[in-house]
Amino acid sequence: MKRAGILCFILLLMVLSITGCWNLREPDHIAFDLGTGMDLTKDGKMELSTLIAIPAGVGGSSDGGGGGPKKKSSIVIKATGRDIYDANQNLQRLLSRKLFLGHRQIIVVGQRMAEHGLGNLLDEFVRNPDSEMRSRKYVVKDGLAKDVLSVNTIFDPYVTDALVREISTLGLKHYYHRDFFADAMSQGTQPLMPAVRLNASKKYVYAGTGIFNKDNGLKLVGFLNVEETAYANWITGRQTGFAVHSFVTQGNGYVSLNLQSLGKRIRVKMVDNQPQIDVRLTGQGFIIENNASLDPSKPKDLQIIQDELSQTAQKSIQQLIKKAQNQYKLDFFGFGERVHEQYPRQWKTTLNQKWNETFPQVPISIKVELQCKDMGQTNSSTRRMP
Repeated sequence: MKRAGILCFILLLMVLSITGCWNLREPDHIAFDLGTGMDLTKDGKMELSTLIAIPAGVGGSSDGGGGGPKKKSSIVIKATGRDIYDANQNLQRLLSRKLFLGHRQIIVVGQRMAEHGLGNLLDEFVRNPDSEMRSRKYVVKDGLAKDVLSVNTIFDPYVTDALVREISTLGLKHYYHRDFFADAMSQGTQPLMPAVRLNASKKYVYAGTGIFNKDNGLKLVGFLNVEETAYANWITGRQTGFAVHSFVTQGNGYVSLNLQSLGKRIRVKMVDNQPQIDVRLTGQGFIIENNASLDPSKPKDLQIIQDELSQTAQKSIQQLIKKAQNQYKLDFFGFGERVHEQYPRQWKTTLNQKWNETFPQVPISIKVELQCKDMGQTNSSTRRMP
């Protein structure tokens, strides 16, 4: 009898632990949000755009054959409101299906909205349990988010897929909404967000990164071009590879090195209670083009090429740091985080509250060392061939 009671108790616990499918929603009852766009209207309202998948249009045609016109694979729906929640509710009223955010791949912000500030927009994304924190973030340079979501791509059924894939092909690590939120909440860095723009053909083009000031409402304050972005991401550890080009004087021609292995070392030392930062960047890659009259298979010529490429990259990074310190007066490299890690007491007592004022005066030394590990399929430059 006692054994039977124990068995009944165990069975009861098992039944209670079964979640069942009371909250199951069938796919044909859901509108899948693949991408969200945020724009600021002229009257100061939030315009929310969403790219919704139309599954029947992917790979199909209107008559079921291969020769007929293809169905649309997606549609962009727009609605306005006083904030994200209000605009989202107005957008939901335009749909017969429940909007599902679990498959959202990207969040795109128009430049006007970004310049207005994103500080008040973070709360809904973080607080809403349905929000996808792994969505990639982009800012639209000189344009609107809704226009980017409406772009027709060549290879992919959705522009969201194309944007996600392009970031990888460009050698960038993906920048998720959770990363932007972490940078915005951190004490020693300012957020950078990948930027795109629309060209004359209404196709999106990667345009570098947008710079945000978290101490002023997370407002967009400027942009870095593609080259500057690669160097900034090298320092922050968000770049997996890129190409460096340099004119080699002794070879009277340009050489391009495709970097595939990037390294960094950032050290901080205190002198009279003021930080000094030493940055050492290393990279290895292969020569993808050699228009100089030098033979990289010869150690002397190879050293000349490596030195020229290293100096070119080093000068560019020095100019970028001057731009950050003198023009923007913002630390978007994360140097403040390194000071915090290596000198927590000084950071907590003096530097934390005035890092924006301290950073422009901090001495920062840069050393770049590049190595060529592969000369390509030919050693000599084609200029030297008969």
